[in-house]
Amino acid sequence: MRTTNSLIAAALLLGAATAADARIKLTTLPERETVRIDIQNGRFTLVEEERTVNLQQGRNQVDFSWANISIDKDSIVFRVIEADGEVNVLNTNYPPNENALYWTVSARNAGPAVIRISYLIGNMATQPSYQGIVENDEKKLLMQLYQTVTNTSGESFGECTVQPGEGKTTVRYFNNGERKRMLAAKFAEVPIEKRYVFDAQEDQKRTRMFYRLTNDAENNMGAFPLPHGKMRLFIKEPKSGDDEIRSQAFLGEDWAKYTPMFAYMDLYVGVAQDVKIERHDMPPEDGPKAVYDELTCPRYTIDGKKGVTKPQFRNVRNRFRYRLENFKTEKGEPVTVPLVIKEHVDGEWIIEKVALHELTGERNNLVDKVIPHDEMFTVKRIDTANVEFEVQLPPTTIEKKYDLFVTVLRKNRRY
Repeated sequence: MRTTNSLIAAALLLGAATAADARIKLTTLPERETVRIDIQNGRFTLVEEERTVNLQQGRNQVDFSWANISIDKDSIVFRVIEADGEVNVLNTNYPPNENALYWTVSARNAGPAVIRISYLIGNMATQPSYQGIVENDEKKLLMQLYQTVTNTSGESFGECTVQPGEGKTTVRYFNNGERKRMLAAKFAEVPIEKRYVFDAQEDQKRTRMFYRLTNDAENNMGAFPLPHGKMRLFIKEPKSGDDEIRSQAFLGEDWAKYTPMFAYMDLYVGVAQDVKIERHDMPPEDGPKAVYDELTCPRYTIDGKKGVTKPQFRNVRNRFRYRLENFKTEKGEPVTVPLVIKEHVDGEWIIEKVALHELTGERNNLVDKVIPHDEMFTVKRIDTANVEFEVQLPPTTIEKKYDLFVTVLRKNRRY
């Protein structure tokens, strides 16, 4: 039994009692009772469907055929889930030059049997996206994960359960050519950590602001790794009187990276207007001569004469000054903000010296004082080419600001 555009499954043929096998087709095709669609692979989708067929005692033949549908023939699996008595699949047969196969099934007793047929089908895809609703105080958000599923496989499904990779969503129907956006997961009251990031290679004189979320149970997430997708952020307007319905304003959007369990997700919110960083190249404290450490090479011998080679490597010092200003307030009060300064250094290097200066007053009355920095400054080596300076930046004013001096020693530079 076949149609031109839909998949036909479980057309049951009964073996005759005579020596010559007579093929008798059923007059009705068993309907799908349950369908599960698993769209976790980029190329193929796993479909599992269950049907009830009537088996005769002895040998039975179950036909499975399709047309105009991209099914991987080698992926088709037939299983008996429930039956009265023992049921065995004796063999699988593939007719030549056909999109079809049939199974020879042996049943000890006659009666209905629930069978499950699974296969991989192409041209079904899912695209994850997020929506975040931020509380007005920017301390927590509601994060919703959506999956947009597109069916261009050529097959229409009735009521089915769609497994889009994360979470489960049941839809009433899923016809060929349809596209559905479904809520796959929801995470309420997710804590937000605000971070200010300055990268001289990208930011020049601006500072970017990020929301950091942690994908673990302690932060009300951690159900599964979060997929790569676009995040749209909205912020709730302040509550007005007894009105429980609060409007939302569009805050911005960013691409959320793939986030494994217990990892961070950083979402770009925009340029910070109240935290300002400026970076300047400075000479070493000991003057221009301290820029390089000349390296001597071991002695060598040529025709019995000893000498010293001309050095081809030297250590190079780079000293940076960061002017730090923080005018951030919450509820009218100045606050300390977490600041990340990114530097990119290649090869072998160390942080040779760090100094934090507090500047008070203005112009001729400016007072420059070195202050302890251990409790507010941390060096974090990311890899051989990247380092981050994490600073808990106190509030500043027009008459009070901070200068951070960092000396990086780059070793064994060829010249």
